Amino acid sequence: MPSFQKLVILFTRYPQAGKCKSRLIPALGAEGALKIYNQLVSHILKQLHFIRSSTETSLTIFCTGGSQHQIQEWLNNSYNCKEQKGKDLGERMAGALTWGLETQRDTILIGSDCPDIDKTVLQTGFQALKNRDIVIGPAYDGGYYLIGVNANLDPKLCKKLFVNIPWGSDTVFSETLALTETLGLQTHILDKLHDIDTEEDLHYFHHCSHTE
Repeated sequence: MPSFQKLVILFTRYPQAGKCKSRLIPALGAEGALKIYNQLVSHILKQLHFIRSSTETSLTIFCTGGSQHQIQEWLNNSYNCKEQKGKDLGERMAGALTWGLETQRDTILIGSDCPDIDKTVLQTGFQALKNRDIVIGPAYDGGYYLIGVNANLDPKLCKKLFVNIPWGSDTVFSETLALTETLGLQTHILDKLHDIDTEEDLHYFHHCSHTE
């Protein structure tokens, strides 16, 4: 067994104007949307700081866009980084979680869109995985901000959770939950939280500065 029994995976994108937080661009412009994206990533990394001193939890960042050198430079060479691989978001998430399962660890995957993810949210998720196959954190927009899998879950079942899901729609959570029931997986649902995707959502990101 690995020395770290729990794994947090953070999904990110290399910051480039016009390619980050696209739904904010009409209101803030490409540079304004990029600024919000960078603030969100910085915020979630601060929330994940506790992992650095944890003896049982590790952090790996799965990134898309940019070269490996650019990504490492952006993150100050401070994190273990891997490339997202897959034709769509579902394949990329499935690949990352399957990699976690191959290392025999309870694995939780998050993005940087939800500023309310903190140590308590993650600890609650890992606690749930002690006696559940799956943990999911639903977002108010119909998606989810967190999905986690028990170390003993069959990777083939894990991959099925990401097939034919209408990513970006308001039914992502409900359809994923329906799949867990169809597959006979025991699922724990966390509290509903807000993602930051639109100008209206910025109300829920209290630490940002989005003036142009």
